[in-house]
Amino acid sequence: MMAATIPKSTVMPDSQPEAVDADFGSTLSPIQVDIEVLPKQMAFIKARSREVLYSGAFGAGKTRAICLKAAMRASRPGWREAMCRKHLVTFKATTLRTLLEPDGELPPVLPVGSYEHNKSEKVIKIKGGGEIIYFGLDDPGKVGSHNLSGVAIDEAVELVEPDWTALRGRIRMKGRSILRQIYGACNPGTPSHFLAERFGLAMGWKPKLNCTAITTRSTDNWYLPQDYIDNLNTFTGLAKARFVDGKWVGSEGLIYDKWDRQAFVMKREEARWARVVIGQDEGYVNPAVKLLILQDNDGRVHVAAEWYKTQQLESAVIKNAVRWNRRYKPEIFRVDSSAKKLIEGMRAHRLPVHGAPSAPGDVFDGIQFVQTYLKIGGDGRPRFTVDPSCENLIREFETYEWRKRIKTGDDYKDQPLKVNDHAMDALRYGMWEFHRPGSTLRQSEGSARIRESAAMSTGFSEMNPSSHDVDESVEDKNGHDHEDNAHLSTSFGGLQ
Repeated sequence: MMAATIPKSTVMPDSQPEAVDADFGSTLSPIQVDIEVLPKQMAFIKARSREVLYSGAFGAGKTRAICLKAAMRASRPGWREAMCRKHLVTFKATTLRTLLEPDGELPPVLPVGSYEHNKSEKVIKIKGGGEIIYFGLDDPGKVGSHNLSGVAIDEAVELVEPDWTALRGRIRMKGRSILRQIYGACNPGTPSHFLAERFGLAMGWKPKLNCTAITTRSTDNWYLPQDYIDNLNTFTGLAKARFVDGKWVGSEGLIYDKWDRQAFVMKREEARWARVVIGQDEGYVNPAVKLLILQDNDGRVHVAAEWYKTQQLESAVIKNAVRWNRRYKPEIFRVDSSAKKLIEGMRAHRLPVHGAPSAPGDVFDGIQFVQTYLKIGGDGRPRFTVDPSCENLIREFETYEWRKRIKTGDDYKDQPLKVNDHAMDALRYGMWEFHRPGSTLRQSEGSARIRESAAMSTGFSEMNPSSHDVDESVEDKNGHDHEDNAHLSTSFGGLQ
């Protein structure tokens, strides 16, 4: 049995207080769990439209909400739910972990003992209930043969419209009790994104028939820690509008206006790379960043991995650099030249490190050089690509803005805003190595070793420690629960 209830004290957005009791899954000794959820999460879980989107700012509990909805639906006997992201490697590193593993102090969404997981077949069978299959849309052939009760898509903004259409066509399982649904969760994207039009999220569009969107802001989650809220309050411009206020907006001041994640985000597995470079930005309160940047024999550039962490002591940064040096044998670490103490510390560990240029025009010149790579070559292949595991670099590409002139407010200087730029700076430092006078395309000592590394076959996920935006649901700064949160009383499967 699974029951979902909202206490009388809870007021749902745009609705009256209500209580819902639902029976799902087996009656064979189910595991009973009591889960607290935010009102917007409950609205998403209860939504009955054919198509539902949970559009959330940072910290809105998107991944946990979609896992809860999928798990509750799949606990019903005979139901077959699919869960996916654009790329399987990022699904495994994020969504699947939330579903099956503890997340900080939070337990896994599916309790241990309530399911059987066949990793090779990518199937999770709920004991006494239905099942969850999972896949990535980087292999479209995996979608075509499924007969599903519903599909859950995490970070749906990564999809193009044909992906969404293909998934809609798989929700065809017959049965009088089956509520067939496609439901997604994501951060807001550009106003021109097909989801913004389909769900009426921007530019005056009206939602399509049977399409419902649940929109959230960061402040809708009262469990977020205060230092995280303080950090969000430093966001400005496009980043604040999208990732704090939850709006589907664009910006005329976007620096990399040719960036397109559909064109430039992909996995690449080469037998050998011509050059291996690491770009690095110093930080403590702001993130410390390393990017593994590879170049092939045709001059194409691929960012294969990122390390993006806040509150890292210099010793921890150097320890990670030593690990990367041993594993990837880069020809050079290019580091912000103002980070003199860090550079000396890395040299003390015999790392091949040099400062990046720091003259007044170098930021603009570096940006222009990166821009020259954001194009499709005459052979139809992109000149620049990013591995899908590099989520912070991808996010910064989409929020990196020029600084507006204070006097007129309607044009832009040739200097970027100093926000959402930490991976951007690391990229510029590393890319400069391909641009500097005397730089030539040559076989790097570490090029063969890249292919040997197991990390290449897994998208370097172990080097991507920041897979989640934040802890999706935590106590407030005083350790107290709020009175007006919703509760899910659930049971998953029957133990056999």
